Amino acid sequence: MGKSEPTDTGATRLVKAESHIGSAPRAPRGPLPLQRLGGAAWFIISAAAIFCGVAAKPSYAQQENGTTQIQANLLQHAVLPPPPDVAAPASTSTAGKTTSGAFLKMLAPGDGMEHPAENDCVRVRFTGWKRDGSLFSTSGIHGESRVQCINSAMPGIVEALETMVTGEKLRAWLPASLTFGKKHHRGHSRMDLDDEPPPNVDLTFDVELVGILKAPPVPADLHAPSSNAVKTSSGLAFQILKGGTGTQHPSMTSQVTLHYSGWTSDGKLFESTVMGGHPAIFHVGTTLPAWREVLPQMVIGEKLRLWVPAALAYGDRPVSHMDPAGNLVYDIELLALQ
Repeated sequence: MGKSEPTDTGATRLVKAESHIGSAPRAPRGPLPLQRLGGAAWFIISAAAIFCGVAAKPSYAQQENGTTQIQANLLQHAVLPPPPDVAAPASTSTAGKTTSGAFLKMLAPGDGMEHPAENDCVRVRFTGWKRDGSLFSTSGIHGESRVQCINSAMPGIVEALETMVTGEKLRAWLPASLTFGKKHHRGHSRMDLDDEPPPNVDLTFDVELVGILKAPPVPADLHAPSSNAVKTSSGLAFQILKGGTGTQHPSMTSQVTLHYSGWTSDGKLFESTVMGGHPAIFHVGTTLPAWREVLPQMVIGEKLRLWVPAALAYGDRPVSHMDPAGNLVYDIELLALQ
């Protein structure tokens, strides 16, 4: 979590950009790594959603590209026509109603055995329409897929995804209360996060679950350091999970390559390089205070678990809504340094 801007072109955390099935937060102001190894923006998974608004509003499109973007949106409507039952299920015998008010209908069975869990991310193809049949959003008109983290998706989409297995296709009719709720992203008001009010609209989605990116397990000792953890005067505690083989220690001016995962005190995974298998690079001196305390003690190959008080992370009231509040737990593995 260094404060330097990334050296590559993609944003490290998933920000408001492409398509709508999740919350669309503002670009984060919190710390970012220097770069990722591997390129694709989702390889450092964060709680921001990637499912946020391909179909631009006409007023916005006119400001950006005049009639060109309007024509592009009309083309998407023609290429992705709504299903005949876009307004409501044709039969409640084939579409089950959930206790929250969503209707779900399987379009094609999957071949997987496992369902996505709360901290997992998924690769999906999707198209969403308003109930009048107008296109709301899509992962792509040519069958492109997107990555979405479960804990930042629309509540109705979470319900749908948690019933699905890999390969399954499903249609979901979602009332407005299950699309953009008042409390959608980490408990913050949507008005706190967006430049404009979220749409209050019923939506219908066709979703295909392409794959599941399994999250690292939540530490069993999440709420308190283990008995053999080292406790420092700053309030930080850490435990060696795996010994290293190197002899050199990072300095404040070192550049380090790390795999890491971070959890909030209630067990929500908010960021991870492990899920995509692509580490991140940081300057030690620009990382969080807790990291600056432990990284100079590590050697290559070593893996630590950190119990971080809020004062050594982002605080109890972070400046950016994209940063987690309160006490945090990190697993950090030092892969390389220079």
